[in-house]
Amino acid sequence: MAKGHRWVLGAAIAIAAVSLGCLPIVVAEASAAPWSVKPVAKVIASCANLDFDSFIERSYSEYLRRFPEWLTSLGLSGVFGVRNDALNDYSAGYVRETEALEQAVLERLRSYDRASLSAARQVTYDVFEWCFDDRVHGQEFALYDYPISHYTITSLHWAVFDLLTDTQPIASLEDAEDYVSRLLRVGRQFDQVIDGLRRRADAGIVVPKSVSDLALPEIDGLAGAPAASTPFYTVFEEKLARIGGMSAGERRSLLSRAKSAIGEVVLPAYARIARALRELYPSAPYQVGVSQYPNGDAYYATLLRHYTGTEVTADEVHALGLQEVARLREEIRMACRDLGLPEDLSVPEISLRAEEASGILSGSAVVQEYERLIDQASQRLAGVIEPLPSAKVIVVGIPVGGYYKAPAADGSRPGAFYASLQGPQPRYSMPTLAYHETIPGHHVQIASAMDLALPMFRQVESFLGYTEGWALYAERLAWELGWYAEDPYGNLGRLKDEMMRAVRLVVDTGIHTRGWTAEDAIAYFVENTGKARATAEREVFRYIVWAGQATAYMVGMLHLLDLRRTAEEALGDRFRLVEFHDAVLGGGNAPLAILDRLVGDYIDRASGR
Repeated sequence: MAKGHRWVLGAAIAIAAVSLGCLPIVVAEASAAPWSVKPVAKVIASCANLDFDSFIERSYSEYLRRFPEWLTSLGLSGVFGVRNDALNDYSAGYVRETEALEQAVLERLRSYDRASLSAARQVTYDVFEWCFDDRVHGQEFALYDYPISHYTITSLHWAVFDLLTDTQPIASLEDAEDYVSRLLRVGRQFDQVIDGLRRRADAGIVVPKSVSDLALPEIDGLAGAPAASTPFYTVFEEKLARIGGMSAGERRSLLSRAKSAIGEVVLPAYARIARALRELYPSAPYQVGVSQYPNGDAYYATLLRHYTGTEVTADEVHALGLQEVARLREEIRMACRDLGLPEDLSVPEISLRAEEASGILSGSAVVQEYERLIDQASQRLAGVIEPLPSAKVIVVGIPVGGYYKAPAADGSRPGAFYASLQGPQPRYSMPTLAYHETIPGHHVQIASAMDLALPMFRQVESFLGYTEGWALYAERLAWELGWYAEDPYGNLGRLKDEMMRAVRLVVDTGIHTRGWTAEDAIAYFVENTGKARATAEREVFRYIVWAGQATAYMVGMLHLLDLRRTAEEALGDRFRLVEFHDAVLGGGNAPLAILDRLVGDYIDRASGR
């Protein structure tokens, strides 16, 4: 899984990659200016009377710079000439201004004569229109999400933690000053978030009680820690020690200021978040699905379109999930037969047998195995996916990982797969995760976009049906290419992971449109994936707070397989897998509905039409 969020762009956006087709990466010798944003009216006026290409670049650049945390995550602050010293603004007024800009950009786009544009520009037009039309449609439900929860990828308090303890560059005195500046801004931002929680409560949207029960101990633990023992301080201290040319006095001063900011601003802000959750707790629902809210079914339908990039309905997703679960049950049964295992084993029993047969790894051995798998995958892709991205990918061991972060656009940070080191890791489950997150999965798709000469937004934006669909497709591709020929238990791990994606279709729609309880979803998840109850609980509560997102994986993969099948049938002997992959990856990020046309263009070219 690559990190991401939906309309709130600042919540730990790491899924996006960027190429600056019209904005060359130039590192200025002079210090960048403090971050600032132009008034929306001025931005709209500046976009008038521009030619199409200039409008696309100008409007998106001005939109992007409204989210300083996103600029840092993408490694774009230097390109934009601003410092990494500000946090996203979540105030009601700022959100309304951003919504007005989204509407104005969409209206201005539609003033261009699409028919007069070149074929390449028509694709840019369509992707841009889909992107901003999707944002405008989402405005109706701007208060329906959960900005604070237990889930590290979507909760805004975790977004700040991740930004400051991992993503924030600290390689110079200016970087260090920016870090302290951001610490001092946490209180103001969290107060905006708290105001947002209360406005949501006024609209009848409160995070469910069970989610608050998970979130509060974590927030309390951080809020009550001594400032100097928090990662905000210890990580800063470690990074400061690596900066050359800084005097001991400068380090002491920066550390002292950081400690004061953490103790006087950051930790009290976390305490206020916890207090706000407790104040709202009496009005929090026991029910966990979004269908309980006014117009909740329409909200979920909007989420499905947003995440899958298709017009699929909740009923269709649920039925598709049941169909895929049945298919994968049979494929797992056949795999067990081929391994000489009893075909009537339950999925948990299959998992136990696979763990015993393939072994368990821990600590540095986990990192080393992932590095081996990634290196091997890179060597096996010749003639299948060419070229591989220029950016490299590294493996970083952390207590709880399992996700990918894109490289920085300025080259200051490679792509990274964060591997879990907490507890033993079953060897049989590791290949599929490596292929999904790195090569040929997320890293290939996301980092390849950085090498394309396309408008910036077509690299920055992420359409999860495409992005997660590609990563799941990559898992299956590895099997099709014979990478599991000598690792049958690894293939069993692949099937079990694919089963989890099928289960997600059933569980996500069950929770949010069919009145399932968390316990209903957990039981179904355990029965069909064989994963431990703790894992099932973690997954189900992810789906509760991130409604619709988990459907993108399987819907996207099946869509890509359908496109490949269409190309194979249309081209016959002319079909080349490497050319199909180039058509899928070579257009940058796109909703699946528009990817259909890109693949159709490839079929026309390859058939000589």
